[in-house]
Amino acid sequence: MIKINLLPLDKRKTERTPLKGAGLMIADAAVFVVVAILVVISLIQIGNVNAEIDQKKKTLASLQDAVKRHDQLKAQMEALERDAADLQQVTAMRPFDWSEMFDKIWDAADKHKRLWCDSWELADGKQMESKLKALDPKTTITNCKYGIVLRCHVGGMDVKAMTAFRRELREEPTLAKLFPVLNFDIQYAQMEQKEFAEKFSLDFEVLLVNTGQTKQPAVGTPAGGISK
Repeated sequence: MIKINLLPLDKRKTERTPLKGAGLMIADAAVFVVVAILVVISLIQIGNVNAEIDQKKKTLASLQDAVKRHDQLKAQMEALERDAADLQQVTAMRPFDWSEMFDKIWDAADKHKRLWCDSWELADGKQMESKLKALDPKTTITNCKYGIVLRCHVGGMDVKAMTAFRRELREEPTLAKLFPVLNFDIQYAQMEQKEFAEKFSLDFEVLLVNTGQTKQPAVGTPAGGISK
């Protein structure tokens, strides 16, 4: 139904604009502004995070070479540690300094001016046992640990020089202690030496055998070993 106010204008009630609709509009506008501000803040934060991520990616990429180098150095260090452990194990098991033994042999050889050593060979226990059995099939020495094989020449045809050298080795205290078994093959060979005054030399082999001695000879082991 349509309502019509027929009263004169001066008699009518003053009509006011309803405030309810205006309040809603203001509230909606305020919410929109707040949301817009939050969106702007979020976009700024996202931009900052993305920039930080990009920077960290660049840093990570620049560190890849360093990481690779670190891994290589770590692998090398581990390999060196293994080698050092192996070397330490070997040296810990070494009963004596081989260099000292060679010095003693050289000192003995140097006293005999007509004698020289063609070769010096380190041999294990099995090799020494085989050589001893080749010299004497009835040998009872089966506990060889180490050995030194000397291949020597002596100028001239006098076997006394061989005997003197062998005696020098036997009487050297350190060699006698650590190599109680000393022998050499009397089946020496005669070699022609045209450049020498003697014209000939005798080729022979000396064996020095360790049967487990480190600081002192084994109990019951003769100091001179066997001879032929």
